Amino acid sequence: MKVLLIQPPIQDFYQTSIRTQPIGLAYLAASLKSHGYEVEILDCQIGNKKPIPIPSELSYLRGFYPFDDRSPFKLYTGYYHFGMGWREVEEKIKNSKADVFGISSSFTPYHGEALEMARIIKEWDPKKIVVMGGAHVSCDPVSALQSPVQQNPHVDYVVMGEGEIRFPSLLERIERKGKGSIKDIDGIGYRENGEIKINPLQTYIRNLDSLPFPARELLDLERYRIKKKRSTMIITSRGCPHRCAYCSAHLVMGSSFRTRSPDAIIKEMAECRRRYGIEDFDIEDDNFTFDRERAKKLMSHVIENFGEEKLNLSAMNGVSFASLDEELLKLMKRSGFKTINLSLVSINPFTKEKMGRPEGMTGFDKILKWAERVGLHVIAYAILGMPGQTVGEMVNTLIYLMGKRVLIGPSVYYPTPGTLLFERCKKEGILPSLFSQWRSSAFPVETKEFNRLDLLTLFRLARLINFIKGKMDRNELEEGLSWRELFSPCTMRSAAFNKVEEGAMTWIDLILLLVEERSFFSLKKDSHGKTSFSKIEGSKKVMDYFFEKARNKPILKAVP
Repeated sequence: MKVLLIQPPIQDFYQTSIRTQPIGLAYLAASLKSHGYEVEILDCQIGNKKPIPIPSELSYLRGFYPFDDRSPFKLYTGYYHFGMGWREVEEKIKNSKADVFGISSSFTPYHGEALEMARIIKEWDPKKIVVMGGAHVSCDPVSALQSPVQQNPHVDYVVMGEGEIRFPSLLERIERKGKGSIKDIDGIGYRENGEIKINPLQTYIRNLDSLPFPARELLDLERYRIKKKRSTMIITSRGCPHRCAYCSAHLVMGSSFRTRSPDAIIKEMAECRRRYGIEDFDIEDDNFTFDRERAKKLMSHVIENFGEEKLNLSAMNGVSFASLDEELLKLMKRSGFKTINLSLVSINPFTKEKMGRPEGMTGFDKILKWAERVGLHVIAYAILGMPGQTVGEMVNTLIYLMGKRVLIGPSVYYPTPGTLLFERCKKEGILPSLFSQWRSSAFPVETKEFNRLDLLTLFRLARLINFIKGKMDRNELEEGLSWRELFSPCTMRSAAFNKVEEGAMTWIDLILLLVEERSFFSLKKDSHGKTSFSKIEGSKKVMDYFFEKARNKPILKAVP
């Protein structure tokens, strides 16, 4: 029996290319191979992006993103199909000679693309077996099994949680053709006499060292690069005990924190370097530093085996600052970390407590000082647009981060099925009707306290603040200027501005217009190269509050 594992293409305003490596499918492929199955991986997100029309359900965003904007702090420049076109996908499916197709549906707004993949397979050959898994399926298995074609459904089975054990067990039952029941496999969804059946997820893999290393040989590793160097994701632990109200990690990988041994992790990293020339590793754990002493031990092993700062390490999923201390930060820097991604969420203690993140701001300030002392750059994630937040709270969070040596990572809240915050959105009737509207770029949730225009403006402000921080990092602006000082005639005539090339001076005009009009402007160029400015939709409430509160507050650079 041959299995083809598929990562579907996606359609959106943007794609974070360095986060697209299907490491979960590589883990699954390795497990299937160890059980004797022939396996291939089809990563359909490989390939060029192609501009496509904005779907009708997202038409309300047309005025939010002027696609001809050339402003240096613009947002998105188009709506795209990222990866292989559907015809190319269809040809690869037909030529695969696979008996079973495993489709990944990891992100709810892209579930439509996963279902389209299933439709293509079933319309080509209804006898082929289609299995779907991934984070979305673990949180909402019924949505994958529901089908507009009840007599010929597109998805035959769903696999929830960890698939390395469940998927081979399911295939074994299928091969035995009824000689073994799938009713005793937890975390499996299927149909019985036309009725959807879900075996609840109950068990997780205790011994992670028992799993074979991901089958990276099935991936085109030339496609996954950071700064032109081959990179890969690596998982050192699974599970998160925190159960944050907005996060689905515990629904997919469980609440029990399970770890791999340092020796197994080092062995995998050494194999990646020897076999594939990989020295860039993104630790993709749900909560990498939950066990602080274990993280220290692992970092020490990395230093002992590879040397100080010989590898490039990151943890782009973010780490909880509550589990950090100065010793761990020093070890992370010595082992190869240059940047740490910290999950701040909000400066409002009540919001943090309601979201299940009761860490105080004193601890965060301390971590920033330690990170600066050891030479680590910081990206601080702030979540915008959660039910219960106010415009004032979100603006104050941006102003706080503006005055710290960090880069702001603005994350617009999106609802994830099965989480506490999702249930609140359902109860309050503020969930959009379609999955495709649940993406961050669509500003999915509006409440009595804020609307989409407020969130768009907050998102643009974060982009602007980061832009100014970047100018300070390059010494084109003096660090510590307040907004009032930044726009004084003296500053405008300063040597720092004079260093900017004449063709790049338009960003000054854009910022001056922003302060004058309390509005963002796009920058456009005609066929003769002549520039013009156009006002962009925005929230007066957000802009007025921001400039009232931020006027005399200093802006600090992002780099220590």
